[in-house]
Amino acid sequence: MLRKRLERAKCALDEVNRALGRHPGTLPSDVEDSLRTMASYVKDIDDCIDMLETRKAARQFLSGLESAVDPDDCVPLGSTPVKYHHARLIGLQAYMAITWALADKITHMVGHVLCTPETALNPMARVQLLSHFVNRDKTKKTTETTHCESIRQTFGWPIGLSYAIRNHLVHEGAQSHNHGFFESNSPASGFRVSPDGWSEIERRTEDNKVDQSCHRVGAAWPTDLRVDLRVTLDTCEREMDDALGVLIVSAFGLLRDYAGLMLGEDR
Repeated sequence: MLRKRLERAKCALDEVNRALGRHPGTLPSDVEDSLRTMASYVKDIDDCIDMLETRKAARQFLSGLESAVDPDDCVPLGSTPVKYHHARLIGLQAYMAITWALADKITHMVGHVLCTPETALNPMARVQLLSHFVNRDKTKKTTETTHCESIRQTFGWPIGLSYAIRNHLVHEGAQSHNHGFFESNSPASGFRVSPDGWSEIERRTEDNKVDQSCHRVGAAWPTDLRVDLRVTLDTCEREMDDALGVLIVSAFGLLRDYAGLMLGEDR
């Protein structure tokens, strides 16, 4: 679904370029330059489409990982056998890093349409999915009302969970001073998260001003989010992709319509 919506966004930007070509010199040069700069995001969208394949490869590495162990509890990582729990962490870190790099790239683009100029043009703090479209304490100052509230209420919980898991895995290596994130290092535990580890993730998610009510009505969720982290992350990916698709199609669809009106194409 995200791939299709990225393609739709590309089409909208192509229409902006064509409209500008049909009406040269109609708009002040600064306005035309701004629209052309936005339309040039077509290349960035192509990069996002390629990143979907990279993310898919990282996710495939995790599938069946516990079944690939040898008698020493090692699995192949390239040409090198590594302990199962090391490979588990490396694979998860790669998957989560790509997932959030993709989200950051898309929200940076849409921020130029959906966020305030002070926010979108700040080189020291790029627009981000959680900060600018989910966390209510921050979005009320940076993002137009419809998107910040609807994205938070519809997708906030899975986005928040994914963000908290990413931070714990990438920044802390799934380590805590008083408990482990996974039930054990053994391949027999698969990707099962410990009760204390999951409680920490939920607490951090709620710190970002979302709770378990912030998700789509009727969306299918695993019965127990701790049983297999891969299944939980697949659900978060599905919901995040939907949110990102909504943002990029609505943002660049709006830009297309705005450019057409500015150029008088409705006359």
